[in-house]
Amino acid sequence: MVSLAVIALSWLTLLIAINKYIYQIPTILFYALLLLGISARRLYYWQIHPFYFSKLRNLPQPSANPHWLWGHFAHSSEDGRHTLDWCEEHENADIIRALGMLNTERIIPASPRAVLEILQTQSYTFIKPPFIARSLNGVLGNGILFSEGDVHKHQRKLLMPAFAYSHVKSLAPVFLDESARLVKVLGQKVADSKTSSGGTPEIEVAKMLSSLTLDIIYRAGLGIQFNALETPENELAMAYDRAFNPKGNSSKIFFLLQSLIPGFRFIPIERNLTLWRARQTINKFASDAISAKMTKYEDARAEKTARAEEDVDILSVMIEEGNGEWTVQGMMDQLLTFLVAGHETTASAATLALYHLSLHQDIQDKLREELHTQFPGGYDSIKTYDDIESLKYLNNVVREVLRFQPPVVGTIRMAKEDTYVTDQFIPKGTLVTVSIAALNKSRKLWGDDAREFNPDRWNGRQAQNTMAFLTFLQGPRSCIGRRFAEVEFKSILLSLIGNFKFNLKEGRTVEFRTSLTYKPRGGLPLEITCLAGW
Repeated sequence: MVSLAVIALSWLTLLIAINKYIYQIPTILFYALLLLGISARRLYYWQIHPFYFSKLRNLPQPSANPHWLWGHFAHSSEDGRHTLDWCEEHENADIIRALGMLNTERIIPASPRAVLEILQTQSYTFIKPPFIARSLNGVLGNGILFSEGDVHKHQRKLLMPAFAYSHVKSLAPVFLDESARLVKVLGQKVADSKTSSGGTPEIEVAKMLSSLTLDIIYRAGLGIQFNALETPENELAMAYDRAFNPKGNSSKIFFLLQSLIPGFRFIPIERNLTLWRARQTINKFASDAISAKMTKYEDARAEKTARAEEDVDILSVMIEEGNGEWTVQGMMDQLLTFLVAGHETTASAATLALYHLSLHQDIQDKLREELHTQFPGGYDSIKTYDDIESLKYLNNVVREVLRFQPPVVGTIRMAKEDTYVTDQFIPKGTLVTVSIAALNKSRKLWGDDAREFNPDRWNGRQAQNTMAFLTFLQGPRSCIGRRFAEVEFKSILLSLIGNFKFNLKEGRTVEFRTSLTYKPRGGLPLEITCLAGW
């Protein structure tokens, strides 16, 4: 698209030059020939190479005719369902070819074997495309999410202690304590709404869940009590809201422009300025937290005292277990990734869980029965990681939400060199769209009810191939915070379902959109009833 604009502008400039400087014909002719060559080359790659010379042209592809500009992705859906349909059109294919913008070729791994090779055995051959880093690292930081090769391996090794099983266990009380605050705040909102309106109040929950996960990630990540739940209008909470909930419907166009145009995020348009201000606010808060924590640890080392028991946050473990290898900027980059990605993805997952449980009251009731039966003493009697993990149906529900509608619907890779996947030659520079939905809902892997929300599938009748569940990806680049996110998610869900009943108002429709994550457009209003006695 950028090349097209540049070529059009160049031809316009040339025509003006010919009209004004007719006496400079030799020079103009030279530039005309040069421009003609560039135009011809682009035309070749747009209209000729993909259809007649590409080594991928004989791969199966979607039956829908590609759009002249957007290719097959003109038919795409917000939840990634289109790639699932394409894969089911060619159920025996390992790889599918789809045409993107201006007929740019993409491959879609459609079988566990192909996904295994891309995400695991060749994980460092298939890298994050530079345009993805350009569009997202301004918000997500330059942490482990965008590092490659040996740098990624080293960073992951240094970060493992902070996300180890033993450390996540020690964070469970933090998750439960913060979730209890949500119960208190939401309960007060329900009481206030019922007093003023009568009947069952309808309350928007998505923003509250975002505030809660922000509180959790700051306390578990930095050791800071943030209180966004009680004061959502504070500067930092508003900075996150501006960054991840842009007004209007321009987010996809903005992402596209950031992806395609190097340096686009430095152009002083309103959305860029908003992101820049938000990033400055988030950066300063994280930087101050790091400085304070490092000062504390330097004092502790000088006094030869051990890390306090309450210092279970990620930053404390990074400093203590990092053997001095972390720089301040290095910690900043990693923390920005965790603070943003960790809070946004879990908030979306919890929102999606309430949405699906509101549509399936029988599942919501069964989950509540497990909570009330196993812990009749109420929410306060659930205190440890082992308590949380003892709730088997809760585990089923959480896994099914993450399978059925993952917060992140897909990821993109690019071949950094010529290679082969399932014996198919893949040229250097080929883009790869890994659709989480396509494997998570594959009937071939999950059975005929793959597109149904059914937590009971996790009782044993589930896909045996690890590549059938891609919500956290797989392989060396799988989500390092998976266990952290799962325990946090369970803590939030059990606190809500144990204390409230959620229902989607009759006749209300909810529209979803994908920005960084998949979530309801404009929030999720639900009818909420307080349950006494738990």
